[in-house]
Amino acid sequence: MPARRKLKDLAIDPRFIPGVYNYCDRWCERCPLTSRCLTYAMEQEEDAADPASRDITNQAFWKRLEGILREAHEMLDEIVKERGIELPAADAEAEKAFLRRHEDAHEHPCAVAATKYGRGVGEWLEAAGPRLRARGEALERQHEMDLRSVDPEADAERLRDAVEVLQWYRHQIAVKIMRAVGGTALGDAGDDEADQSESNGSAKVALLGMDRSVAAWTELLRQMPDDEDRILPLLAALGRLRRDVEATFPAARAFVRPGFDTGEATTGAPVAAP
Repeated sequence: MPARRKLKDLAIDPRFIPGVYNYCDRWCERCPLTSRCLTYAMEQEEDAADPASRDITNQAFWKRLEGILREAHEMLDEIVKERGIELPAADAEAEKAFLRRHEDAHEHPCAVAATKYGRGVGEWLEAAGPRLRARGEALERQHEMDLRSVDPEADAERLRDAVEVLQWYRHQIAVKIMRAVGGTALGDAGDDEADQSESNGSAKVALLGMDRSVAAWTELLRQMPDDEDRILPLLAALGRLRRDVEATFPAARAFVRPGFDTGEATTGAPVAAP
């Protein structure tokens, strides 16, 4: 079947939730809605032919991405021609406005604070490597001793989960905040309700990433109390950032994400609050 035909067939498949991929955190391995996601299905179609194409460090990844974009452009051209739609010429002023919004989003106080937090997480993870290994070894010894008063296997799993959560969200929080800020600027300029919803949706994804990161830090504090002086400043910075994002986007928490907030999702956050 031609690639464009596959893409069209997938796009009209009723099992997919429209727009579910617009407000996710791209953590497919942890997502309860991959079977309902068009983007995931398209990636799986490609992966079936070449498993290496999921590797971002592999040239096949970029080749696959280029192919998907090309097919999408070709499909769009077909639709435009079929429906007799005339696309307007590029607007130089609109392009300049877009670039200004992009720059403003990076300079927004919440985005600056999120970027700083992300760097702090990276520094902590790098420095904490030996301490994390020591904690893992201690849990392994507890497991070998078969102590009834502790559950080292559960603690080891929670420790791994906490570190994975911090790694996954440390950059994404800032990216989602920038997207939310950029959407707000566009909505303010054009009074476009859809653009404002985009901002609230992106802000909600950022807030959920912060919620899960707070839970992860709390778990690390429980298991690594000697790291309290190193963890608490990052946890406090994250708490302030979450408060500021909630103040900047007061409607974000109430935003209803397709699939995730409409009953289709059946599992919770990667790390539950202790």
